[in-house]
Amino acid sequence: MTSTHAAGGKDSRRIHAAALGLAFFVVYALGASRTIYVGDSGELVAAVHTLGIPHPSSYPLYVLLGKLWTVLVPIGSIAYRMSLFSAVCAAIAAAGVYLVGRQLRLMAISALFSSLLLAFSPSFWSQANIQRVYSLNALFLVMALGLSVAWFQRRDPKMLVAAFFVAALGATNHTYMGVFVVALALFAAITEPGLLRRPRVLIAAATAAALGLLPYLYLPLRSRTNPRLDWGNPETVRATLDVILRREAWERAWFETPADLLTIGGDILARIGTEVFWLGAILAAFGIFFTRKRGWPILLLLLAAFGNFLAMALHGSRTDLFFWYRYYIPTFVIVALLAGLGLEVLRERVSSKFALAALLLPLSMLVVGYPHFDRSRYRIADDFSRTLLETLPPGAHLSASDDNILFVLIYLQLVEGVRPDVDLILQGIGSADLPPLRFDPDTDPLYFTHHPNWELPDLEIVGTGLTFQVLRRGAPAPDPVIPKTELDGESDPATPKDYLTQNLIGHFHYMLGVTFELRDWPIAESEFARARHAAPNNDVLFYNLGLIYRRNGLLDRSLAAFEHSDAINPRHIASRSQVRAADRVDELRAEVERLNRLEAVLAESEPIRELDPVSAEFHRAMATGLLTQGEPLAARGHALKALEAESREAGG
Repeated sequence: MTSTHAAGGKDSRRIHAAALGLAFFVVYALGASRTIYVGDSGELVAAVHTLGIPHPSSYPLYVLLGKLWTVLVPIGSIAYRMSLFSAVCAAIAAAGVYLVGRQLRLMAISALFSSLLLAFSPSFWSQANIQRVYSLNALFLVMALGLSVAWFQRRDPKMLVAAFFVAALGATNHTYMGVFVVALALFAAITEPGLLRRPRVLIAAATAAALGLLPYLYLPLRSRTNPRLDWGNPETVRATLDVILRREAWERAWFETPADLLTIGGDILARIGTEVFWLGAILAAFGIFFTRKRGWPILLLLLAAFGNFLAMALHGSRTDLFFWYRYYIPTFVIVALLAGLGLEVLRERVSSKFALAALLLPLSMLVVGYPHFDRSRYRIADDFSRTLLETLPPGAHLSASDDNILFVLIYLQLVEGVRPDVDLILQGIGSADLPPLRFDPDTDPLYFTHHPNWELPDLEIVGTGLTFQVLRRGAPAPDPVIPKTELDGESDPATPKDYLTQNLIGHFHYMLGVTFELRDWPIAESEFARARHAAPNNDVLFYNLGLIYRRNGLLDRSLAAFEHSDAINPRHIASRSQVRAADRVDELRAEVERLNRLEAVLAESEPIRELDPVSAEFHRAMATGLLTQGEPLAARGHALKALEAESREAGG
């Protein structure tokens, strides 16, 4: 009777979990991105479709499972199919948290709380309906946790071996699961020291982990066939390890001194309050401090979360750490479970009605969060790149860089076959062995998505819309090709705009501004203003605007742009030269103060003092006065302000 009852209980739990998973999938699928998303998505989906090798750690399991999924689920575009793949993985992971909670002997309501809390937490949800690897990573973490808990409760070596296999297999999708392998090994050794004297179990666990890593063999085997996407060319053991271990990424680490750990730690603790609201965070704290005698594997959960923090702290870039909290999804999985444990404590000590009321928290997260994560109308990344390709003449060469732009171009050309006539040069692909550029600017048009910073006497670089064209110096500049002045969904409040999307919109208007810089300054300045408004947290954008304003004599605006860039990021910006906005601020402040004193004297002279300081006449007079004082750059700035004033006056 007891056995039958236990079996029945397990069946009911699985039915509840299946129902939860289905409900989560419906929510995620309704908001799934129909088109390619911004950032890594384009490259990842292109790798899935072509069986290529994306950026490190190359995610071979995601590529292989994704390819199988797109073949078996022929619904819509390849991008949409991979959005649904993330939805399925996220739904199963969130439902799996319910099962893990029940494994830990939580009452159904506490386990449900954990499941809902994770399902509707911002970072987890943000990855559940776009084309990324993080939902699959969460699924493997939940499966490994379930097996680890089963071992902890039963001390069955088979469960431990299975946990190591699943965790290692998950590492071939995302390297965090390699960190979890270490956490699990430490947990097992501390919990049951006798394991260290059982060589058969140790060998079995090590063998299982090695077998789990086998998908990494895909990298050298596939690389030798020279696919179009072949990041790092991992044909040798060393090159393969470079890719798997993300060695090139460590150069971008924000971490510099041990004190930085406090900053990073404080930031992620504050973020937990956003992810699960502060009530969830408080309940998680209860789960840690009031459950030591309940036989719950708190140590494993803490080790798994600490491993996530330490790995990110030591090699994450500024944006990885402080903008893209998707890297901390493993920690949020742990926090959701801990919150369920804490709720169970309070349910027993206070009232079961408290647990029921607590469900209002994740349900409110669903209501509040859905508008922010409904990507069903998202077209911005697709529209930007299609528009860019539309501006190019037949047979053009396009040297593309910046993940935000390059990866979507890769998807459109390799997966959807858009503009196959364009020679897409994958300038941004790591370790790409590109041949020397050979071209005739008169007959062989070459374009760049970003200024190449060339200083060649025979060539000049001109903005022509959304690209820069290489021209022979002295040749007439072509008319700009600008099919539109706003991206699809840019002004639609129902289209969520995350950090990368904001940056893409900002870049769109920045490029229009650069194109009109020497053609029509008032239009250029209006586009720069739209860029600033669209991407207020983009340090690189504001740094570049500082350079543009400086070369046009608008030193006050240049200083403001550099100060804003420095406020966003006091350290070096993401560039090969690792420049710092603070250095430009120091250079400009003294110059601006000197010019302000000079302009104050000129403003009191005849006839300038009789003019309206915001009028075109005032700025033209100031320009003339500055020229007589030997200040041609500052004079240009006032000449441009005169054009702005005329434009305002003409506009009414």
